Amino acid sequence: IVRALMASNINVPGGNITFGKTEYLIRSIGEFEAIADIENAVLRSGRSGDFVKIKDVARVNDRREELNILSRMDGNPSITYSVSKKSDANSIDVIDDIKNLVSQYRKKVPDGVDFSWSNDNSVYILRVINVLRNNAVTGMILIFVVLYLFLGRSNAFLASLGIPISFFITFILMNIFDYSLNGSSLFALVMVLGIIVDDAIIVLENCHRYRLLGYNSFESAIRGTSEVVTPILSSIGTNIAAFLPLILLPGIMGKFMRVIPFVFSLALLASMFEAFFLLPSHYADWTLKSKVYKKGEKKFFVVLRRKYSHVLFKALRRRYVLLGSLVIVLIASLGLIPLIGVELFGEEDFDQFRVLVQFPEGTSLQETDRIMQKFEQAALKLPKEDVNTVIANIGLMQGNEEWVVRKNVAQVILELVPLERRVRSVDDVLAELRTKTRDISGPVSVSFEKISGGPPVGKPISVKVQGKYLDQIKEASLALQDSIRAVSGTFDISDDFPPGKQEIRIRVDDDKAAMYGFSKQFVSMNVRSAFDGIEAGEFRDGDDEIDIIVKYASANRTSVEDVLNLKITNAAGQTVALSDMVYFDIQPGAVKISRYDQDRTIMVLGDIDEEVISLDKVNSKIESFFNPLEQRFPGIHYEIGGQFEEFLNTFEDIGALFALSMILIFLILGTQFNSYSQPLVIMATVPFAIIGAMLGLIISGNAFSIFAMYGFVALAGIVVNDAIVMIDFLNNRRSGKETSVYQHWRSIVNAGRLRLRPIILTSLTTISGLIPMAFGIGGKSDMWSPLANVILFGLLVSTILTLFIIPALLAILDDITKSRKKAVLSIEQ
Repeated sequence: IVRALMASNINVPGGNITFGKTEYLIRSIGEFEAIADIENAVLRSGRSGDFVKIKDVARVNDRREELNILSRMDGNPSITYSVSKKSDANSIDVIDDIKNLVSQYRKKVPDGVDFSWSNDNSVYILRVINVLRNNAVTGMILIFVVLYLFLGRSNAFLASLGIPISFFITFILMNIFDYSLNGSSLFALVMVLGIIVDDAIIVLENCHRYRLLGYNSFESAIRGTSEVVTPILSSIGTNIAAFLPLILLPGIMGKFMRVIPFVFSLALLASMFEAFFLLPSHYADWTLKSKVYKKGEKKFFVVLRRKYSHVLFKALRRRYVLLGSLVIVLIASLGLIPLIGVELFGEEDFDQFRVLVQFPEGTSLQETDRIMQKFEQAALKLPKEDVNTVIANIGLMQGNEEWVVRKNVAQVILELVPLERRVRSVDDVLAELRTKTRDISGPVSVSFEKISGGPPVGKPISVKVQGKYLDQIKEASLALQDSIRAVSGTFDISDDFPPGKQEIRIRVDDDKAAMYGFSKQFVSMNVRSAFDGIEAGEFRDGDDEIDIIVKYASANRTSVEDVLNLKITNAAGQTVALSDMVYFDIQPGAVKISRYDQDRTIMVLGDIDEEVISLDKVNSKIESFFNPLEQRFPGIHYEIGGQFEEFLNTFEDIGALFALSMILIFLILGTQFNSYSQPLVIMATVPFAIIGAMLGLIISGNAFSIFAMYGFVALAGIVVNDAIVMIDFLNNRRSGKETSVYQHWRSIVNAGRLRLRPIILTSLTTISGLIPMAFGIGGKSDMWSPLANVILFGLLVSTILTLFIIPALLAILDDITKSRKKAVLSIEQ
């Protein structure tokens, strides 16, 4: 039949021929133009003129391919188009264009048909942007209030003016480097908001100090700015050195977070340009006729300086006790990490979750659909104040990394009412649906998955079970699943290796096949042609090309007997039943075989209730199962994967980049101070900032996450700023003739007293810029809040400690230097 169809359905060029002055192309035309042409194709002809045609031995059906996927939206049949944007396109613009297009088509469709959209990511994107924008505006207001209270109206306005100017320059640079304004880049600007005014504060405060000493506005601007150029350059250099190496972070998290350190660094460079070139000219012009300097320093600061000097002298006398006490507190704070808990990153409320369902391999699409309607109806019965849309896909399942198209898989996607109008959280709605569908029988696995606003990083529970033999690996994975299910707070435990479809495995008897003149390949191809079909050309219907498939009628493809009764004809015209030359058995086949590092692998997957058990604790518990199970199943190896593996790998990578940052900071400080010891004194503020950072995580209730680790790295560059300015002023004011301990202490106290106001002010502005994000004043972000909390509390504590621990370390350094000089003198004598 296949040969006959191919022989009758031709369109073949036959060369060229020339008549006179014209050349013609020769073409043999015999393509099928109608279904009747296929039916009347001659299969065999006799000597008497009789013909056996296709219609005499087969039925020709013009029909669509068998459906592999069914889709419904709110219980109504639907067809879904998924639209993805190009990498350089703006998400909001693309979504708006799609909505406009849908609105136009709504006017043209017949009754009973409607267009609507789902999975509208612009809702989430705009919510994140609005939260960050509101927190940025709130932070700017708080910064201006702080500047006004400490510097007065004119200086506060001058310092605050640096924010929009720096942002404007940053936007220009972002455009040059092809970075758009999104959630990550906007957060970088919120984070740097209070830092970019630090340069302006240091310049203004020093200019103001010279104004109080009697210099005119122009001289004050020149002297005040030039005196702090070096420490500001070092300060910005350390900030960039601490944070910029994070652009080298590999993996999914690195790709997701890379924009933050880059935009952060651009904003700092923009603020430096504004502080060095624009601010001094503004100060000279705007304070030309100011009378504020004649009033002298505010009484509050006079009293504060005096009290600080008195307390600092006492701290210097007990410098070793102070340092030892802080080291003990630091070690104790590191011990709090197990109490805080660990997570990869905080999850935002995404207004959506999905139910992924798998059935035994071989389940028909109709049976999958029948059971999935129970899940769908349970979802449709949820309160309308919580759920907007319910989408059911039968035969299609979307995982984090791949789309699965099989008749035995399905998913239900629930789009919830936007967070602003919804009473219950995603977790609450998900828990209710899980309870309502718990007793539905039929599926081999049911997984409830929240949509994450962060990068795809796998499940909280993800274990690789590896070995050589699939049967043994499967048995070992089932044993591990039983152990995990016994852990409180775990649910939806399953693996990615469900039982395969039942296979009728046919084995050809070589001797019998050879007796009838058949080869294994010939027998196998005949079985495939009969039951799977073989393509016999194409039928053109207008612009459509429709495949012509030849196979057994569906009535003859319903049982094992139909397979065994397949008739195969040999070259001699003899017809032989398949059962006469094969034997068979029925066994489950493998759906897929996965390998990691060349080992066959089954993944055990699951979710956790973070209110019951944390990511680190559940994986630590699971690891305790490995040794007993590996002894029970020799040749099997277990390995943690998923979120916890990503956390450990990212933690290790950030640790390496943090070490690089510390080296860069040391080189920058060593270059500025021409010393090995003073950079170490400055960098001593970094570990003590950890005390405040851990306190921030405890107060806010946030776990130790990748975003919190980002905060620790950023904190390292920020907390050294105050120490840089203090030590720079100390070096400039020491005459080198100090001989007594008192003279050394007096120089240290004077440097601290002169830098007290800018240290307090720069820290307060940075903290003020982060307060809205840390506490959700302009809207809470579970993803970014831990990072802001780490920097805020770390800076708050480190500022207080800097005012005392840096002078104490300098005094200890003087002790060491003096002891060395005495030792050298003794040796020389």
